[in-house]
Amino acid sequence: MPEDLAATNKAVVRRLIDTWNSGDLEGMTRFWAPDMVHYGRDGKPLPGADVAAEMGRFMRAFPDLRLTVHSLVAEGDLVATRLTVEGTHRGEYLGLPPTGRRVSCSLLGQLRIVDGAVVEHWGVADGLYLLEQLGLLPEGFLQATA
Repeated sequence: MPEDLAATNKAVVRRLIDTWNSGDLEGMTRFWAPDMVHYGRDGKPLPGADVAAEMGRFMRAFPDLRLTVHSLVAEGDLVATRLTVEGTHRGEYLGLPPTGRRVSCSLLGQLRIVDGAVVEHWGVADGLYLLEQLGLLPEGFLQATA
C-alpha cells in the first residue's frame, strides 16, 4: 500500500474523531459514504441512518463526550482504531435518568475508507463496563472478565 494512502486514510479518521469531539453529529455523517454500513458485536449490518440515530441518543446522554486516540493503524483501505470514550451522564440513557456520573470505556474499531469516505465500520465498545459505571450492573461484576 502506498504510504500516502495510509496517511490520507488515517487523516480522514482523525478529522472524523475531531468532529465527534466537537459534538457535530451532522458533520460526522459527512465522512460517511451514502451507503455506509456499521457492524457491531453481533455482526449484523446497521445502515448509516440507524447509526446516526444511536449516536445522537448517546451524544445527548453524554454531551461532553470525548474520544481519545491511543492508536491508528492503516493497511490497505482499512484503518484500525483504539480509543477511550469519556463523558458525563447528563441525559436519559437506556431509560436511566441522568446520574451525573463520569464514565470511561474502551472502543476498538476498524473503518474501511474508499475515496475519502467511510464505507464500512466495525466497532466494539466495552458496553458492560459502561453499564457498571452507570450503576446498571453490580459493582465488581466484571472482575472475572478483565
